[in-house]
Amino acid sequence: MRRTAALVLLSLLLIAARRRAVTPHPSLSLDLRRSFAVTDQAILDGFSFERVVNTIVERSGTRTTALRLCQQMFDTQNPKPGLAVADAPHCDDFLVDDKPGFNGLPRRCPTPEGILATTNPFAGTVYMPLALINRFDLASAGGSNCGQYRMIFAKKTATPGERIHFIFEAVLPNPVPTSGIEGCRGVAQFWADLSKIDSISERRARLENFFFTGIAGFEPVIDADHYSLASGGGIRSLHGTRAGLGGNRFYQFRLAKRGDELIVEPDVLDNMPFGRFFDATYDTAAARGFRDAFIQNVRNLAIRDVNLYFMNIPREFLMAESDPVDGEFQFIYGTPFIHSQVTPEGREFAGRITEELRKVGSTLSTTEVITRAETLNCVGCHFIAGNVGEGVVFPQPVDQFQHVSEQHIESGEAGSRFAISPAMRDVFIPHRMEILRRFLTAGTPPVHSNGSGRRTE
Repeated sequence: MRRTAALVLLSLLLIAARRRAVTPHPSLSLDLRRSFAVTDQAILDGFSFERVVNTIVERSGTRTTALRLCQQMFDTQNPKPGLAVADAPHCDDFLVDDKPGFNGLPRRCPTPEGILATTNPFAGTVYMPLALINRFDLASAGGSNCGQYRMIFAKKTATPGERIHFIFEAVLPNPVPTSGIEGCRGVAQFWADLSKIDSISERRARLENFFFTGIAGFEPVIDADHYSLASGGGIRSLHGTRAGLGGNRFYQFRLAKRGDELIVEPDVLDNMPFGRFFDATYDTAAARGFRDAFIQNVRNLAIRDVNLYFMNIPREFLMAESDPVDGEFQFIYGTPFIHSQVTPEGREFAGRITEELRKVGSTLSTTEVITRAETLNCVGCHFIAGNVGEGVVFPQPVDQFQHVSEQHIESGEAGSRFAISPAMRDVFIPHRMEILRRFLTAGTPPVHSNGSGRRTE
């Protein structure tokens, strides 16, 4: 009996300890614009596009030049032999039904941006830095990495609706993985300390050191290996040829070493399945496999928190381009889902979703589940805002589209800075702030919705 009582007491103490561990520490004050979304132009001046790309290629140890790397990236959107680099990936390397494709799904070939393979992105200030983003919240809870640190660039253009954005998403390795997430404390403390520094020049110097040189014990953020498929990092792009939902396309790239060359390889977009798969009458092996995988994600999509609901779609169902088919938006899932509801196959698929919702006590409708899935792809994250069921609201971008905008300037601490979206300012970043605060004050590992994290900058 004494042994049983002791075990009960120990269990109660452990429960109390866990409760204490997640209690926010009121004395750790964090500044959103200093430690999480840095858009001050006085700081970003040190992060020119040319400097960043030159640093990547220099640290790669290859003979590739910065100009060749950029031109080769755009050349992936031209049919072979390309316009700049023949011996590299091109958009017709793979065929689907005798048409260009990738991962067994269609893609555009060429795209309007392919011509940029013949231009010099460093001739003048073509690309301007928009933001440095702290994503410590994406650190592995087990400590295999220390999170993701992003740099956003925008191409200057005078044409309305025409834009190109690049988001360099580096995953920073844990220098002492045997220590678990505690090996990342130095990085977490680095970002928290920025909140206490009033001097903008000092913050700029520290951020340049973090990204280009590395803080004590850690590699610099900017390293070719940190943008590879193996690391989980990469370079994501937005290509806008005209205003509106259908005029914007997203792509994912990874860096890879091939002999003594550094190359850019196209890859699939996280949580961007082919929209036609939601039509239950679309009867292919891939479509059936996707719908089975989607059912496994319903309980995750039903979580009653906009920061925490998620899905993890296997890569075999993912597209390399967000809008690969003319006249049919493959990033919209509700339309094919609803159209198929008049068929026995559609009703059976909806019934499977409803059954999963019932198991977790959710009152969501099937269409609300599909809408939540849309918010987790690149296009939905930027365009969807509003109620997604059970009182959960997906928040607004800054201009009905962007989360960091080169077109909206506001006053900062020392001059102007680029505006961030209400979604980031009021919803997503406060959640990330609490994750950092809990880790530094109580050692609580980051808890986030999925391995790659919500795509919002």
